[in-house]
Amino acid sequence: MLSIPMMMMAAVLTTAETPEPTFTIRMPSEKIGYPGVEYWGAIDGPDGKTLWSFAIYAGKDAWTIPLRAPAPGTYRLTRVEKRAGDKRTDVKLAEISPPQIDVAKAWQTEARSPKTLVEAGEFKRVFAAEEPWCINDHTIVQGPDNTWHLFGITHPKPLDFFKDPGRRLAHATATSLLQDPWQAQPPAVTADWEKHKEYLLWAPHAIRSNSVYHMFVCAGDKDTHKYRIQLLTSPDLKTWTRSPDNPMVVDGFDGRDPMVLRAENQWIMYYTATTTPDGGNHTVVCVTSKDLTHWGDRKVVFIHPNAGSFGGPTESPFVVRRGRHYYLFVCDNDWTNVYLSRDPFHWDIEQRVGRIRSHASEVVRDAKGKWYITHAGWMSGPVSIAPLKWKDDLDETPSSIPPAFK
Repeated sequence: MLSIPMMMMAAVLTTAETPEPTFTIRMPSEKIGYPGVEYWGAIDGPDGKTLWSFAIYAGKDAWTIPLRAPAPGTYRLTRVEKRAGDKRTDVKLAEISPPQIDVAKAWQTEARSPKTLVEAGEFKRVFAAEEPWCINDHTIVQGPDNTWHLFGITHPKPLDFFKDPGRRLAHATATSLLQDPWQAQPPAVTADWEKHKEYLLWAPHAIRSNSVYHMFVCAGDKDTHKYRIQLLTSPDLKTWTRSPDNPMVVDGFDGRDPMVLRAENQWIMYYTATTTPDGGNHTVVCVTSKDLTHWGDRKVVFIHPNAGSFGGPTESPFVVRRGRHYYLFVCDNDWTNVYLSRDPFHWDIEQRVGRIRSHASEVVRDAKGKWYITHAGWMSGPVSIAPLKWKDDLDETPSSIPPAFK
């Protein structure tokens, strides 16, 4: 008998392996703006029922609407609805191509409602930057002497972007994850505009490979949302050197918040982006590498219905492998949503298996193998940590995050 996770994944594998038929529409009246707006197409099926599918921005005034046909037959896109909060309005369409789609067989089968497979316990504050500073996106990594190190965005509060948008990376250390409080250290790295064109340093992510620590961090321009994901290396988490091969990744104006995972004999870097360089649906994108320095072409691994040109519900992506299952954690304002897949290059919006009240979260394990999730924020400041509880019966399987060193 299949376990709950295996039963759920039957539908996901079917969808990932089969190309989906798609309507293309033009909506000249709609402009990409602040996040939170969604566009949904109403599709009449052969049984007289209406299917709803969200539109994906393709550039200029073009959008695509995928069709996941539950049965063979003829399907027609009849209208598109704009959703902003509780407000619903019909959108005027300039073109629909094709006007109808005939499918010979069902595109998706054996769909099952996902269960809650991951939850968090009570959060406990472990580090607060010296007033009036606060911490936001951060990373936690164990040093060569097994000391824990935290690096993160920091800036004075309240935030004044033009005065200090986050030009230095905070640094704190502890002998255990639950130490209260962590010990503040001097800033790890400071942005250098004159030499490196770094107006800000955001969203660091640090890993260890071959006894060298690699920190990927976002550097930004002065007056735009253009970011460059750059690499710094260190032998000890104390002294950092910028890579001569920087930047590692440049993707539109909103390509940021990197996270790096070792999977399938390669490195995968996940980051938040939008469907086009100038905006669109909020996405999680990835690139791959064999050496952590040279990265391949982008691949969209997750698309959210929300469209916009700032922020959005796919920030701070973090991926955890448990057995053959991959969990995608993404930040949606004050919440972290968790999605499940058997494919590290594809997650579906319908496969949400957790929702945790946290922001810019990282997942980490202690020396006993216990799982934890962190939380921080632009305005509140303190970093807090809570037990992470899995309900997938995969505790004994290999994971991308092994227990920490003792």
